[in-house]
Amino acid sequence: MAELSLELAALAVAAVPDLDVAAALEHTYGAHGDFDAALLTLTDGETIIARRPTSSAAAQEQLADVRALAVLTPGMRSRLPFQVSEVLGSLADQRERVAVYTYLRGIPADQETLEPGTLFLVSLGRAIAAIHSLPKGPVEAAGMPTLTAPEARQAAAQTIARAKETGRLPVTLDRRWSAAVDDDSLWQFQPTVIHGALGLSSIITDGNQVRGVLGWSDLRVGDPARDLHWISSLDGAIARGILDEYTDEAPGTVDRQLRQRALLYAELELARWLLHGVDASDAEIISDAEGMLDSLVDRIHRAPAQPLVHETLPVLDIAEVQELLKEAAGRRPTHQSAAQDTGSAVLTGLVHRADSGVPADVHPDDSPEVDVDHAAEDDLDDDTPPNDFMRTDSRR
Repeated sequence: MAELSLELAALAVAAVPDLDVAAALEHTYGAHGDFDAALLTLTDGETIIARRPTSSAAAQEQLADVRALAVLTPGMRSRLPFQVSEVLGSLADQRERVAVYTYLRGIPADQETLEPGTLFLVSLGRAIAAIHSLPKGPVEAAGMPTLTAPEARQAAAQTIARAKETGRLPVTLDRRWSAAVDDDSLWQFQPTVIHGALGLSSIITDGNQVRGVLGWSDLRVGDPARDLHWISSLDGAIARGILDEYTDEAPGTVDRQLRQRALLYAELELARWLLHGVDASDAEIISDAEGMLDSLVDRIHRAPAQPLVHETLPVLDIAEVQELLKEAAGRRPTHQSAAQDTGSAVLTGLVHRADSGVPADVHPDDSPEVDVDHAAEDDLDDDTPPNDFMRTDSRR
């Protein structure tokens, strides 16, 4: 609507001194987005984006995003082979909240067809490695969340324990996940700077290269496997191409258990979706989560040869994961929000923030028993559905 774009343009002018807007175009997708957004064309031809949260959870997310982008100084950005949005200004009072960003041109990678052996996969692997190579000092000094390897292990254990307490976690998965937590070799990693919830939807491409990365509200120091859990949904050759490039460029020694932990995190998204349904007393989400947990158990029983421990390969091969995702998609009610819909496919690690206004989420490594968040502003709750944090409707 023209009224919305003009309203956001007026708020942007209030947030950014001397902003001279020539045109405004609505950039919000869907009827229940967490953010209203508009592309603003300035008189000098530059395009920027203004975003306004539509819920208190989205407002918290935007606050965390603005704070994280401030941590990424020009010196840190110079180490990255892609662009990161800059915050031009923000406004927060009792009536209105808005943030104004530079606009990253390109296409979200989840709208592109990925092919093995392409330059884009090379660029993607190197881009993730570049994030993990950033110096930890500035991130830690800014009070961003920090998680050691033992704390990451403890947080995973807490997620499993909470899921077990619901009485809805299949014994097979309890044993599988608990065995992974108990495997000392799985948790011998060096924490790095991580994006926090990286996925194809937060990556902007021109078709050949990673041109930008969005959604930095979960910037932290933690397990690098968290930024790779989404590759479980990809074709095997594509996943290997990304991992090969990442491994060649990644900092430190080779993390031989990286893929196993990434798969564990992807599977634990199912537990988190279940926990969200239980906490929200939402029978539909609970049923959806239980269906996916049962499907995962069926796959494991059909291919029981290797557990998710040591240097073994995942129990499910790529074809089986993809089939499971299709089954989950076929089960989901058509009236679910976009976030709940993709939340059902949590094995991909590409679950989206609920566009229907359910609270924003952090990760299982933010469980309340583990003191991992040293930032007073980062008060997001971990009992909400897993999701990614920057949609194409509002963060480019």
